[in-house]
Amino acid sequence: MTFRTIIFIFTFILGFNISFKAMAIEGVYQVIIKKQEQKRQSRWSLGEWLATKQRIALMDQWLALNTDSNLFEAVLDYSQHSFSPTIGGVEVDKSASVYNAKFYLTVLGFEWERDHTSYGPEFEKYNISLRLFGTSQQSTHINLLYGVRQTREKDYGHFESQFFGVDGDIYLLSFLGVSGSFEKLSEEEVSGVKLHGESSSYGAFLELFFLRLYIENRKESYFYRGNNRDDFYKEGTALGVAIYL
Repeated sequence: MTFRTIIFIFTFILGFNISFKAMAIEGVYQVIIKKQEQKRQSRWSLGEWLATKQRIALMDQWLALNTDSNLFEAVLDYSQHSFSPTIGGVEVDKSASVYNAKFYLTVLGFEWERDHTSYGPEFEKYNISLRLFGTSQQSTHINLLYGVRQTREKDYGHFESQFFGVDGDIYLLSFLGVSGSFEKLSEEEVSGVKLHGESSSYGAFLELFFLRLYIENRKESYFYRGNNRDDFYKEGTALGVAIYL
């Protein structure tokens, strides 16, 4: 065996040994890295724990604010609405009696209201309401409304118009709060006459257990379009009482 042959064999063995060790080291490295990744995924820190705790607390708070423990609610409402329309260029004092009943199954409500007045059109409405926020009608809440409003006017006839709206209460104290509402009447045509309009209100209330006393400013605007243009506005103050069951 020549000296060159011996050098070649020695070099081959040495290279193979180094490659084998490199592969072994690389395998061990991969195992270590994988194990560290598994440890990292299962690791938790105090900061992460506090952040998770805060998220859970916020979710619990949202559920507490929006979960209704009352399966059924009923509200009976009566108010006297005083307003001053202009007749023949002269303002006259008029009034309207408004009767309202509401029934709720958790967040879904069914409402009825009748407006009986000595002047102008009379109204009756039926609608459903969906409570988006709040645990009951006697808590800070927001409702979406959708229904049908019947308008009876001696000169133009009987209209049945769909409407949508929003109402809600904000409690400033446990017994004192403010309220507001807005309703938009879709256009309806009867015998060539078209009717559309809107109504809004805002006010304050005082609650004594199941009894609510309130004062509101109410504004209603109705527009008739036909052979003759005729508009009807009604704005004034309403005093009312509601019973919550």
